[in-house]
Amino acid sequence: MYRPRQDIRERDVGLFKKQNDEERTDLPTTIFQNPTLRILEGFKEDGGSTDAIVRLTRHLREVLGLKRGDTVTLRSGDRYIKAKVEVSSASDGTRTVARLNPRARELLKAEIGEEIEVIPPETCILLIDTSGSMADFISGIVKLDATKNAVIEFIRSKFLMGEGDRTGIISFGEFATVVERPTVEYEHLENRVHTLTANGSTSMYEGLSLAMDVLPQGGVQRIVLLTDGVPTTTGKLSIISLAKRAASKRIVIDTVGVGSPFDFMGYDEHLLRRIAAITGGTFKRVLDIQELTGQFVELARKKNFTYLLPERQQD
Repeated sequence: MYRPRQDIRERDVGLFKKQNDEERTDLPTTIFQNPTLRILEGFKEDGGSTDAIVRLTRHLREVLGLKRGDTVTLRSGDRYIKAKVEVSSASDGTRTVARLNPRARELLKAEIGEEIEVIPPETCILLIDTSGSMADFISGIVKLDATKNAVIEFIRSKFLMGEGDRTGIISFGEFATVVERPTVEYEHLENRVHTLTANGSTSMYEGLSLAMDVLPQGGVQRIVLLTDGVPTTTGKLSIISLAKRAASKRIVIDTVGVGSPFDFMGYDEHLLRRIAAITGGTFKRVLDIQELTGQFVELARKKNFTYLLPERQQD
């Protein structure tokens, strides 16, 4: 099992914080919070299980990208537990309900008829700018070196969370390249971070397009885009069109701008904010490179608790 280095301690992570709504304008679809599900009684055969079991309708399993046997996190108030996903009753149809066995209800301290939240694993692509300018110094530190440290802490945070989230890495410089496809092999993923090198132009469009292709269909999907410059292979409108396509696929994109957007060679803050707003993501401006690691840890923990989900069926 992968264990982070000894000086990395498990932190008191503030998981699943709700997003600030102020950036969500011009969205192509309706955003809902992760659905709250009304608790129904589980099956009789579940009663003797010492493991927590949650039974979800086929509709919800498809929306959340889950299959029978997967593990999810259940939340009731301030209490979180892990539960195994099983098939619900066909009569539940598309209702937003969850059938819990007695063990799950006991651990959650929740009663039949109350509501819980189901938090599925996510698949996240770290889309990293490796253009030539990332080899420049900022505050005495090479930007790409600081970025590697931040990405490593993102990976370690995912490991410590233990939510089964898959993470992948794509770089975009002269070309867009898959460094590693989404995986839970955190140690291997961390080793791959060290292969990142800075060169060439800023093929942001190609990188974003590749990231969308690599993400699996369905389920909770996210891209974290980091850049220090403007795209050099296409114009803004092409990238905005890509962001709208991502939103139609329910892919959330968080954006991170490194350095000052006001420098002649700086990034386009308006574009990064627009990408995030279109997809329901967040934008972060990192002027002090030493703050980059903390921002990435926050992004890892947050898990982007708001998803682009289809409109909920009424019970």
